[in-house]
Amino acid sequence: MVHASAYKDPHHVMLFFEENSNTVQSHQCLSQRANYYENLKNNGKVVMSGSFWNQDKNFIIVYVSNDVELEQIIENDPAIQQNVLELVRAMPF
Repeated sequence: MVHASAYKDPHHVMLFFEENSNTVQSHQCLSQRANYYENLKNNGKVVMSGSFWNQDKNFIIVYVSNDVELEQIIENDPAIQQNVLELVRAMPF
């Protein structure tokens, strides 16, 4: 059984993103995003990332201490900030 505060403890979250139609400056933004998540990976926060075959969707699995840290990671994603990608689902596990 999962206790009530389970997601206040360290946990993994799979984040699913889709491209928005607003992709005017997406190349530079996605490069910034790659660097952003590479830094997080080097700090042990990103476990895995990838894209879905022939789709404008991708995913990132992060390891966070709590939901506040998760919100900060999402809010600081350059593609989210510049409205190039949209977070469509977050699945804790």
